[in-house]
Amino acid sequence: MQLQVSHWNKINLQQIAILLADLMYQKNEGEEAMKHFAQLLERNPSHYHALARYIELCWRRGNIELGEKMLRNALESNPRATVDAGFNFCKGLIEWYTGEPNSALQAFNRARRDLEWGERALYNMIEICLNPDNEIMGVENNEHQLTVEEANEANESYRAADRFFHELRHKSMLDRRYKLIENFILLASPNRSNIQRALNNFLEMSKTDGTQESEANVSAGAILGSARAMLMMKQTQKAKLQLKRVLTHAWSLEEADYLQQCWLLLIDIYINQNKNEQASNVLRTVLQHNSSCSKAYEYMGFICEKEQKYFDAAANYEAAWNVCKRRNPGIGYKLAYNYFKCRRLIECIEVCHAVLKRYPTYPKIKKEILDKARANIRM
Repeated sequence: MQLQVSHWNKINLQQIAILLADLMYQKNEGEEAMKHFAQLLERNPSHYHALARYIELCWRRGNIELGEKMLRNALESNPRATVDAGFNFCKGLIEWYTGEPNSALQAFNRARRDLEWGERALYNMIEICLNPDNEIMGVENNEHQLTVEEANEANESYRAADRFFHELRHKSMLDRRYKLIENFILLASPNRSNIQRALNNFLEMSKTDGTQESEANVSAGAILGSARAMLMMKQTQKAKLQLKRVLTHAWSLEEADYLQQCWLLLIDIYINQNKNEQASNVLRTVLQHNSSCSKAYEYMGFICEKEQKYFDAAANYEAAWNVCKRRNPGIGYKLAYNYFKCRRLIECIEVCHAVLKRYPTYPKIKKEILDKARANIRM
């Protein structure tokens, strides 16, 4: 009897601990929440709810390695964890955050039919299908003419996202996130007439009563969707005005991803308009809330490179390169180029080799950077 009481006390303490950690998470007290989730995971490495939250917080604080360590602990404590939906969801987060969308899709796919984890896994799978390379769909992106191969890939990704969305329909209430995803899929549709339809829906969702309080809590997802639609319709100034609405938005973990994408899209517009100071100000906000945002470091590097501050550019591209686990060839190319400009030739060659090892046919890097760096060393 005493043993049974002790067992229930342990369960109750664990429930209290997770409620406390969740409360801190929801109040945006990330550092304190991380401590509580870490303590929970030390006692129970397979507590996947705590693990998923912990991984996200580690990523936002620029220390995804701590999340990876906790994932390994879960597997060591239970070698059969690979069949658990919760474990696969957490693994999918790690892969997604570190620039491996295909591996993330596979992991989320193993969780998508689970009652507890399935809905979250499906949402993430849809997001990946709509933007597998985590691109900022900005001014230049919308002016780029797709090749036949790129158009086919985009259509295939759209069809996959739509298929996953229809699975979601049977499990989800008509909540705000559901409506947002429905309209982001409309934007990705090959049928261009859907852009105006999606825009109208996003504008309806982003309506406020005009007061400062309501503007501070406007749906960041709806702002993002309407701005993307406007850019697709070549209405850059309107898109910019929409995005500026979130500059005073109250930050929360719930809205964090959409807010970050809004800020990055606004930065993209500022850079295209040569407004580097405004872009830099918003970039500082992005990195304040997410130290693992490789795109923010990449934009910082680009601004420094334009100003011919090659050492500063290299430092920012290096941060972006490390955040994406040296997996993004575009960032690798830019880092190698700026190392070359700084006469850091050995590091330049090492980065070129890292890119070519993973992407042997990556264009221009051998001829334009690697061969020149080697030639300069011989001189």
